[in-house]
Amino acid sequence: MSGRLTVTPYQPLSAVVYRKLREAIFQGVFRPGQRLVQADLARQMGVSRIPVREALHRLSEEGLVDLTPHKGAVVRRPDPGELEESWAAARVLVRVAMEHAVTRITDAQIAELERVNAALIRRVARGRSAEAAVLNRRFHRGIFEAAGLGKLYDCMDALLACYPQGTQASLAVRGPAAAAEHEEILAGLRSRDLVRLLAAADKHTVNNGRTILRLAAAPNAADDCAAL
Repeated sequence: MSGRLTVTPYQPLSAVVYRKLREAIFQGVFRPGQRLVQADLARQMGVSRIPVREALHRLSEEGLVDLTPHKGAVVRRPDPGELEESWAAARVLVRVAMEHAVTRITDAQIAELERVNAALIRRVARGRSAEAAVLNRRFHRGIFEAAGLGKLYDCMDALLACYPQGTQASLAVRGPAAAAEHEEILAGLRSRDLVRLLAAADKHTVNNGRTILRLAAAPNAADDCAAL
């Protein structure tokens, strides 16, 4: 066969809809317990119901949405027991990432993490917790990727999908404290001090987990999240 084979990048419409809906769930635009009506979503997004239905099925498989025959889709409410188990597993994954990152991370990567955390601090100060949550994910993913464990971060991300709004809710409550804990983690990375790094990272993970568990178990947690 002569010539070159070329591939035109193409993303199915259902994938675009899925990504938008997933982002909206993580940012608290759609609250836990809120119904997701296919016709309304299709109209708002300017698409037919088919890609919306496919996207909702994908979100259901991921555990973000509950699909019930003849009743439709509902944003999943957090289960405190499942969430506690997920945070316990996340705590282990964080330790593994830190053990690898302490010897592999570069000065340039640390500088980038410092920039991300500085931006996070500015968003928190302005009450923009949704934007701060995006930066928070970038900060933590950056450490896992510096450790050569980007796929492991995906695993942790999947674990915590049982309460995807949790990070935003937590930052709205303890944003300055979380940013300060990031600084402690950065200090451990800069000094290449594993003991110091593990202590800082574990402290941060435990504090975040406790806050998110408390928020998930609070009465009217879904309504509280909507106001963030």
